Amino acid sequence: MKLKFVFAFFVGVVLCTQYSCSNEVEVIGVWKDIPVVYGVVNRQDSVHYIRVERAYLPPNQSALEVAQIADSLYFDPNEVDIELYYINNTTGDTLPWIRPLVRVNLADEGISREDGIFQNNPSYAYKTTGTTGHNLLLKIDNKKTGNVFYASSESVRGESTRIFTTPAYSLVPLKPIAWRGFNNQNEEVFNSLTVEMTGNGFASIYDYKFRFHYKEYEVDNQGAQVPGTLVSKSVEWVAASDFIPVVSNQTKQVINGEAFYQFLERTLSDVTGTSIRRCAGYLEVYIDGGSASLRDYILARKANEGYTGGLYPSEPYSNIQDGYGVFATSDRVERVDRPSDPKLMRMSNLSYEYLSNSDLTRKLGFESSSPCF
Repeated sequence: MKLKFVFAFFVGVVLCTQYSCSNEVEVIGVWKDIPVVYGVVNRQDSVHYIRVERAYLPPNQSALEVAQIADSLYFDPNEVDIELYYINNTTGDTLPWIRPLVRVNLADEGISREDGIFQNNPSYAYKTTGTTGHNLLLKIDNKKTGNVFYASSESVRGESTRIFTTPAYSLVPLKPIAWRGFNNQNEEVFNSLTVEMTGNGFASIYDYKFRFHYKEYEVDNQGAQVPGTLVSKSVEWVAASDFIPVVSNQTKQVINGEAFYQFLERTLSDVTGTSIRRCAGYLEVYIDGGSASLRDYILARKANEGYTGGLYPSEPYSNIQDGYGVFATSDRVERVDRPSDPKLMRMSNLSYEYLSNSDLTRKLGFESSSPCF
């Protein structure tokens, strides 16, 4: 998925915080059937992973101990049916997803769960393929207990939305992205780039992102490029995160040029004293958008992260029936100011020169003040 991954919180800890003020309530309670779901189905992805776990406080055992037991974190696949459906936007019919959900170990898929109190290998999730622009419904049928849980999310579709920038980028005549420019006193200054969408956008919450493409190579003792060492690389910059428009058609975000160079300074390695050199290439910009369920979940998290919001996650948002977590959808829109322009944009000569010569980025080893494509 494209939007930031949403991490699970152990609900046993939640229950402890909810009842910690009473001496009459047992801290360690009885087993309880509580689903925990985390998944964002993105229309741009061909493969989707949905984490379906369970959370409870077992009798006579520490919650921290249970967090390290895989059988305690996951439903028995022989006892639970996990099914995905889509709801036809025209007829309202609920139809089975075109591919089955298959239980996989994320470690075997090359996805590592962060170390912490939770057992991380195996780390199970349900994998499926396919894409749709319809609303989705997830069904969890626990045949052992007879409990059935549902999670639903509205669709997010960005195919009719376009991104445009101000100043507008064009290839002919060439109007590149200029993070650096001159003011009225002919002094070199940082420029800003405004990014916005047509119409009312396409989602409820957005991340505005840039991908900076560059090449990396080695040089010999005379500073000449070593043949066969040139490698194309890129880094993603989240220039604006978790943006929620106050009014749906007000999607403008102003991105400051200095922030671009500061991002590169933080992200790329210092190659001073090494044989590694770089040359800068294209930029591309795109926007990831999430459904209202993802927006509400993120808002709830933020409200509880500060001193005024209470003890997170004492009152977490969830669209999982009788459960915790979030099930959401997302999509991505890429910038093309004009149909004739490629999505990869070049920067102005002054922008490349600053990358090569400035105090912020000189240590990054960008040798040339002109771009390499």
